[in-house]
Amino acid sequence: MNILLLTGVLVSGIGLVVFYYLMILAKTSPQKRLGETFKMPDVRLHYAPDVLYQAFDQAGEAGRPEMRRYWMYDFGLMACLTAVMIAVSANVAGRGTWLYALMVSLSVLRTAVDVAEDLLFLSLLKRYPARRNGAARLAGMVTTLKHALLITWLLPLFAKLVLAAFNIKI
Repeated sequence: MNILLLTGVLVSGIGLVVFYYLMILAKTSPQKRLGETFKMPDVRLHYAPDVLYQAFDQAGEAGRPEMRRYWMYDFGLMACLTAVMIAVSANVAGRGTWLYALMVSLSVLRTAVDVAEDLLFLSLLKRYPARRNGAARLAGMVTTLKHALLITWLLPLFAKLVLAAFNIKI
């Protein structure tokens, strides 16, 4: 691994930790300000429009800017996560292989879907209390797709690791 790639991996890994800390763990994080029992919609596997709007209601007037801040931090988190996923793909699958191409494609696609999800959330939050059930339904489907793409990326990763443990090459 050359120094530029190593630096990128380290910066991305540190960025991942920093954005997660800002979103969830810091005393002034959006999650802490919204309350320990508050569940952001994008951590669910799927939700209906009513669940999304219920989260907006539950956050209240003071909490909705915190939701916006959470999703803004999420853009940084997903950029760093993508870089880490690509680095892991290179180390596990080996650059230039079909498996690497598949894993990188899944990483980038997952990120694009995550960006679309956050843009939908921000758009719906901006228009709240007006309800756009079609867009909210789409947001729920996009969230499901985001999780499915992450799981799909993890499958070849774990398959490769298990096969490597038994010295089986693919």
